[in-house]
Amino acid sequence: MKKIIFTIMLSLILVLAGCADVTNTVKVDKKGEATISFDVDISTVAGIFASGYSNELEAKLKEAGFTVDKKSNTSYHIEKRLDKNETTKSNMKPEDYGVKITNTKSFFTQKIKVDADIDIEKIWKKEVADVAFPKEVLSQIDYTFILDLPVSTIGDNNAKSVDGGKLTWDVPLDKKSEMYFEVTVPNVKNIAIVGGILVIAIIGLVIYLIRKHRKKKK
Repeated sequence: MKKIIFTIMLSLILVLAGCADVTNTVKVDKKGEATISFDVDISTVAGIFASGYSNELEAKLKEAGFTVDKKSNTSYHIEKRLDKNETTKSNMKPEDYGVKITNTKSFFTQKIKVDADIDIEKIWKKEVADVAFPKEVLSQIDYTFILDLPVSTIGDNNAKSVDGGKLTWDVPLDKKSEMYFEVTVPNVKNIAIVGGILVIAIIGLVIYLIRKHRKKKK
């Protein structure tokens, strides 16, 4: 995943500031390609504050390959299609972000487990040691993560809800949380691994977005 995704997306969320509802959906197809989207709804006050930045952010998003649907001053839909190379090739190591991927193979299938221990504050202090962790700001964001896989053979998981291959989590950004799931797929597929890699986007999004927001304020 390119760092530009993280930088731009969290710039949008935290520059808007105030209370916000964010739904981040990652839809993976059978080819291992994915569509990542964000539905962002913010408070009216935050919308007024953000109006001065919206044109600049929209231009940067489009430059990075996103489509932006500005439904109103307080509602946005942002989307990008990622090809297989973008989803499987990353300079980010999952273990550095608390994500563990295990693969148990049998003759016909493989069981893949993705376990993510998300500690944004810990990563923040490591990456941005000179800036205090903005816990109060993050606590105002209701973040929902949806992973939509092209298979329905979902095993053990801690998602809030499961509908076929679609798993939904409520992710608190201001404190530790865990996300995990198991899925059984044919040996020739790597779709669940792609999903696991994209889970890292949640963590990277927060780090890069806040850094950009803090620099803008200086």
